[in-house]
Amino acid sequence: MPDLVQNDFSFESLFAEATKGLIDDSEKEVNIVTFCEHSSYLDQPLNPVERFVLKIFYGIELDSEKKTINVRFFPFDKEGIYFTEVEYLNFLIEQIRTNLGHELRKALELVLVCGRRSGKTFIASVISAYEAYKLILKVDPQKHYKLPQGEEIRIINIASTSDQALILSKATQNRILNSKWFLPYIEGKNQSEIRLRTKRDLELYNQEIRLYGKPLDIHASIRIQALPCTARGIRGGNVIVGILDEIAHFIDNEGNRSGDQIYEALTPSIATFGLDGKIICISSPYIKSGIFYDLYLDALGREDDEPDLNKIMFRIPTWEMNDSITFEYLESEKKRNPETFDSEFGADFSSIISGFFKYPEKIDACIIRSCETSNPNGNFGHYIAVDPSSSQNGYALAMVHVEQRERIKELDGKEKKEKKNIVVLDRWKVWNLRDPEFEGLPYIDEEVIFDYINNLCQRFRVVKIAYDQFESTSSVMKFKKMGVNAIKTPFSRHYNTKIYKKLRDMIYDERLDLFYNERGIKELKNLQEKKVGKKQIVVEAPLQGEITTDDLCDVLANAIFIATSNEVGFSGSSIIGTNGYQTYSTNGDKITSFQSYQRRLKLHKIVTNLQKARNMKAFR
Repeated sequence: MPDLVQNDFSFESLFAEATKGLIDDSEKEVNIVTFCEHSSYLDQPLNPVERFVLKIFYGIELDSEKKTINVRFFPFDKEGIYFTEVEYLNFLIEQIRTNLGHELRKALELVLVCGRRSGKTFIASVISAYEAYKLILKVDPQKHYKLPQGEEIRIINIASTSDQALILSKATQNRILNSKWFLPYIEGKNQSEIRLRTKRDLELYNQEIRLYGKPLDIHASIRIQALPCTARGIRGGNVIVGILDEIAHFIDNEGNRSGDQIYEALTPSIATFGLDGKIICISSPYIKSGIFYDLYLDALGREDDEPDLNKIMFRIPTWEMNDSITFEYLESEKKRNPETFDSEFGADFSSIISGFFKYPEKIDACIIRSCETSNPNGNFGHYIAVDPSSSQNGYALAMVHVEQRERIKELDGKEKKEKKNIVVLDRWKVWNLRDPEFEGLPYIDEEVIFDYINNLCQRFRVVKIAYDQFESTSSVMKFKKMGVNAIKTPFSRHYNTKIYKKLRDMIYDERLDLFYNERGIKELKNLQEKKVGKKQIVVEAPLQGEITTDDLCDVLANAIFIATSNEVGFSGSSIIGTNGYQTYSTNGDKITSFQSYQRRLKLHKIVTNLQKARNMKAFR
């Protein structure tokens, strides 16, 4: 024995003594239901539908005798009907809420479409713990899967937001840390991950303690991570299981809908593990587009395609998935949000809500600067839109101007130069209570915003300032007394639709010059269009997900609409008269831009030439 070993009662020696009996490959694997509910493992009871879903996905025989699953019918039947597991499967088949037939089969992917408050995070944490348990039982999983020794195997839980990732991480860690079975295998943890040793890791650990009195290396071959939805976080490494929690609502750090990117990034890594690799997609549904809706359709089989047999799909509303949810709670939620209730709780993909920008890549094409315009050249008129905060926690502003630029357009294989009027975004800003100028205040001080806008008026030629009518009267009156054209714009449903359609037209036509503002770009890409009548829509932020605000979108759309309505060169605005000093458009607003000056100059030349012609005729 080397001289390094001097204390027979060191922590390392005690740990080695406690774990030396664990290096045993004779322990038999239990199924996931036993693993969840038995006191030797998670000691965590499952509700009947959770047990049913896990049984099917892991190939466990269903019960045909005990009527344990209560199928309620919201809002008509609180009592419901009790089914056995076999009867419930037949019920789902008849309802076309699963892609299974009456013969069960194993699959590599689970697509679980369920309502909010269904226990999605719990299911994700249980599957993570069980897959880690199975890896540990393999003694040396690297050898089993023909991976290099010491190479890490990962189980990743990907959540829709950073906050949700931490909730998911805590749930997974709670499953493992409260299990007596896992305690010898835990190497360490932090907020977003927990590291586990395999039996082979423990063998190496004990061996080093016997030889050197202490471990020479950190042995933890299994890592369970909870990550926010970014494809970069899952590339590389060996991922045996990927759990995508709320995949229908995935938005990455650049504001892109990232579910399809993450799903595609997972596939090659999962394939390394053959039939043991798994992708679990659990989410409440959203709109009838995106990766989650595609997976749902693939599982069922599209019009000309057979169902994807690699996937098992279930669509289960909240009141079936979680029998502890009361009808009183559901009724209050339906009253609060009747338009979205069927998708959020009823597990129906929404035909009412859709993404406002069908081609969000067009937004990226308009981002040609990294910062705001400091001092644009030219005699431009500037337009400001302001949205005061109803909650005193989000006061937004946008300022734009119009420029005429020459662009090259390809027509019939030939390049043709054309001049286009472009709206240029100069300022795009939002204030909130966390800003240092409001420190210690319970509200946003409007004087701070007033001074900011007043400074813009002194630096730029501001033609018009448009406030949302909410709590804006005092600011509008102040600017009017200073001689600034300030107005209130009522954000009616009709006005909302009109300004947002103009915004979308400008983006699709690439006639908007944006600079990168992280929150603003994310808001744009997350905007949703909700049908509120046969021909009417309203554009607004989603109710859930990482981005649930649209303040910067509102002011941008309003500023663009006012600018394009006033400036010559856009449809809907044209010159109808002049008094020699000011030019008026069809909506009666004064135009004081450089284009207006050119129009007046041209009109002056026409009048002068006519006068000369009359004088020549009179002379003759």
